[in-house]
Amino acid sequence: MKNYITSIIACFSILFVISCSDDDRLESVDIAIPSDISAKFTIKQDNSGEVSIFPSANGANMFSVDFGDGSEVSDEFTSGNHVEHTYAEGQYDVTIYAMNLNGEVAEASQSLNVSFLAPENLEVVITKDQSNPFKVSVTATAENAAGYEVYFGEDTDEQPTMIMEGETAEYEYGNIGTYTIRVVALSGGAETTEYTEEVTIVDPLLLPIDFESQTVAYNFYNFGGGAPTASLVANPAPNEVNESATVASYTKPSGSETWAGTSTTLNENIDFSSTTYIAMDVYSPKAGIPVLFKVENSGNSDINAEVTTMTTKENEWETLIFDLSAIDPSQTYSVIALFFDYNTSGNDNTYYFDNIRLANPTIVELPVTFEGNTNAYQFFEFGGAPTALVTNPDMSDANPSETVAKMTKTQGSEVWAGAYFDLDNAVDFTKDDQLSLKVWSPEAGIPVTLKFEDPSDGDIAFEVNATVTEANTWQTLTFDFSEADANQNWKRAIVFMDLNTAGKGLDYYFDDLSYVSDQPMTAPKLPLTFDSVLVDYSWSGFGSASATVIENPDASGINTSTKVTELVKNDGAETWAGVSQRLGGAIDFSQGTRISIKTWSPKTGATILLKLENSKSEPDANGNPSVIAEVQQTTTVANAWEELDFDLTSFGAFDPNAGYDTVVVFYGFGNTEGGTFYFDDIQIKND
Repeated sequence: MKNYITSIIACFSILFVISCSDDDRLESVDIAIPSDISAKFTIKQDNSGEVSIFPSANGANMFSVDFGDGSEVSDEFTSGNHVEHTYAEGQYDVTIYAMNLNGEVAEASQSLNVSFLAPENLEVVITKDQSNPFKVSVTATAENAAGYEVYFGEDTDEQPTMIMEGETAEYEYGNIGTYTIRVVALSGGAETTEYTEEVTIVDPLLLPIDFESQTVAYNFYNFGGGAPTASLVANPAPNEVNESATVASYTKPSGSETWAGTSTTLNENIDFSSTTYIAMDVYSPKAGIPVLFKVENSGNSDINAEVTTMTTKENEWETLIFDLSAIDPSQTYSVIALFFDYNTSGNDNTYYFDNIRLANPTIVELPVTFEGNTNAYQFFEFGGAPTALVTNPDMSDANPSETVAKMTKTQGSEVWAGAYFDLDNAVDFTKDDQLSLKVWSPEAGIPVTLKFEDPSDGDIAFEVNATVTEANTWQTLTFDFSEADANQNWKRAIVFMDLNTAGKGLDYYFDDLSYVSDQPMTAPKLPLTFDSVLVDYSWSGFGSASATVIENPDASGINTSTKVTELVKNDGAETWAGVSQRLGGAIDFSQGTRISIKTWSPKTGATILLKLENSKSEPDANGNPSVIAEVQQTTTVANAWEELDFDLTSFGAFDPNAGYDTVVVFYGFGNTEGGTFYFDDIQIKND
């Protein structure tokens, strides 16, 4: 046992000695400090600044790198690997730390130069705004570009607008002129690539030309004598036709060529696609001056169209219309030439012109429909009766027009409140002295006054009244101007609603001022007043009786109307002799079932039979309509007007919904005695 223990102790001693000997041997190993330290740099060629660093050294098994740009030292990594880092462009001292197995560290510095490539294939697109001639936009693309600086060239101390690829820089110039736009493509470093382009900013001369812009170059060049250019001046006489502050002035000098004039070239071709009419406001020292308006192709003056219009005003603005329908639509026209007093040598007269524009061919003359170019109709109200064009509030067979005039006679307005509008061409009463006007009124029984004046002399005037007979519906009123002087300049139309009564805040509408001869005839309807020249009051006689609309032979008492119907029954006529008239539709009995007729008879006791028929009903044995209603009355007054009432409910078979569309009148019914009888105002009486 003792020997065994001794053996164990001996073994431990040997192990201890061996262990101590091994430790002494590791510490005594001579491991060299890393040497020949260097690094290879790989710089990515995309201007990203990304660099891969591959260190190497003798005797090193670990590395770390101080990138030299102030960033943190890299983590340790084993030999044979590399580290990546992103630099800005510049010169850097990169320090490589090499470590051996003993943990001993050696270092070495190596210079790194990060230099970006200049951007390549720079492409810049400069676009002018289509709606704003002062505005441009810039986009840019390039290889190796980190971004773009855009300089628009208007301000000397301009700060660039920065954009990235895919973005747009926009700028609005404050003035016309030529500017250099400069685009700098940035590499991320010192290298850049630049692009420059000149842009000319103009406020283009286009139609309409109003001479009011401070940035448009209104260059009208004179030819045939006189000053080199037309001048821009203050409006010499503003009026409702032209209230502009600035107009163009052209003087045709004494002794000039007969074809002397002035011209300009537009920046774009005239767009004749929607109209070939051009309007121009002109102020002439004389009426009757020919003004020639010409358009030309800018590249070939032989391609042109021209038209002459005469001035009608003296020392006053007016609008002249030029019909250039002679143009060739396949050609383009951008040159405008104006010839004042064409074909006559100059005499130092000065002409003013303004507001050259494309125009709809709306000439305000009879018939006035208020359709088309609504700007052609300018209303001027007075006394508290504002008037404007509106959509027809009550489209019907009586007036299917889309646009009508609305007059509001305001509460408490002047009794003479109304409105006027001017015509381009005067009313010609030699053509027709009867005029018609469609009117819609919320009240019946009011007067409508139509008045015409000479715009240059308000004392030259003539007016006619007509009365509204139906409320809340369109009706056509006629106005008799047979007493008006047809030689006057009737170019101002004035409308009064309910003249001589203060306004009640009511709305009135009117439309279609026309010569009666231009209006189509319409079928009659109740009430039959026989006053409208637009209604076909054609009576059909039978049994030796006839009827005609004539002047009232006895305008007195209860009937002072102008027109009445005369019924003549010949001696020996049939006992059932009479006259009939087909209406435009069935009679509406919703307001009453009694019909009144004003009658004038040469004797008392004459039997008057009123008969209504449905013309579409089956004929009876005599060939007459079978659906009828008839009522008799007897005259009580001789040689004077009286009103007879016919109560249709007294006829047993009367049906208000039977569609009665024909009125039949019998005078002296039941006997053959002849005579002349008058009647008027056949109408429904309220129950």
